[in-house]
Amino acid sequence: MFERLQESFAKLVKKITEVELKPEDLKSLLWEFKLSLIENDVAVTVADHICDEIEKRLSGLRVKRLADRRSLIKDTLRKVLLEILEPSEKIDLMEIVERKRRSRKPCVIVFVGINGTGKTTTIAKLAHILLNNNYSVVLACSDTFRAGSIEQLSLHAQRLGVPMIKHQYGSDAAAVAYDAVQYAEARGINVVLIDTAGRMQTN
Repeated sequence: MFERLQESFAKLVKKITEVELKPEDLKSLLWEFKLSLIENDVAVTVADHICDEIEKRLSGLRVKRLADRRSLIKDTLRKVLLEILEPSEKIDLMEIVERKRRSRKPCVIVFVGINGTGKTTTIAKLAHILLNNNYSVVLACSDTFRAGSIEQLSLHAQRLGVPMIKHQYGSDAAAVAYDAVQYAEARGINVVLIDTAGRMQTN
């Protein structure tokens, strides 16, 4: 997915550097770019925002040298993307976990996102960080849809030495999450990390 998105960004930069930054030319290129973003699973509202911001910032700009124009376009694209991806406020996850521990309740973190974006791997990495900070962890495999998901998370759980709650494939994902939270509450486990299926609205 990310490779296709990178290609879309590279194509846009190349095309924009080849034309004068007239509003009508930019509109046409950004329309193609927007379609490319949507085809690569970027939400329509996000694709709209990216294209609107690029158009606003680049429309009518006069840059003589090609190298300067390429650099300007790349910088603009980078800034627009960072504005979307950076949180509006910093989140101190360890502070949240510690607050929950003091209240004697587990901190429940649900990982969502489409397939192939690294949810399961991120869960393993976060579990490792939490364990190194003396927090206890239980994993929950609420991805009861994707073949191999239970085995993948189970392998991470074994390597980390943490318990994992699972049901059979096709079972209720919410029930797995519920059981994991109950398990954590009964045993005084600090954090529940819940893996979910990366299903799209089309599936």
